Amino acid sequence: MAILGFLLLAVLLVLSPMVWLRPSRGESLRSRLRQHAKQQGGELNYSHSASGSAASSPLALPDVSLVGYRLRYPGKQTGSDFVAVRDVVASDALESITPQWRWRRAPLPRLDADRLQAFEAWLDSLPEDALVVESRQHTLCVWWQERASLETFEQEWASWMAMRDRMAGSGDVLKVPGSPP
Repeated sequence: MAILGFLLLAVLLVLSPMVWLRPSRGESLRSRLRQHAKQQGGELNYSHSASGSAASSPLALPDVSLVGYRLRYPGKQTGSDFVAVRDVVASDALESITPQWRWRRAPLPRLDADRLQAFEAWLDSLPEDALVVESRQHTLCVWWQERASLETFEQEWASWMAMRDRMAGSGDVLKVPGSPP
């Protein structure tokens, strides 16, 4: 009987690392969200601590891990350069966009009235864990904590793509060196 108990204990010790290495439900969900975004043409940016070597999110909260879902503007169109931050993590000194969002860096060039109105409505429709929306010359990026279900995210992704398309062309026109004006 002691030998059987010893063998059972040995088998459990051999199998236990497999159980520990198996992804949790949250990790599996995040993996499916990321896979969906990549299949639909998105790119991912991972935030790192202040000591990390990779580019970090534009939000300086040490205990908050954010992933940036980056969408490239189509073709050679450019976007306005700005950073919007959710009110719960923003300073009161920042200019308000909506009751839930503030400008960390206002858009340059400024957004026209139609784009600004659509952008404000879109910001208020983002999930609660979306904390930063950043636009650069070539990309629109939503930094969030990935807490949505896959079904919800698939529906929201379409609105993210639509906003990317709406914001395309809001930036400065790219000038290619050596091309005629």
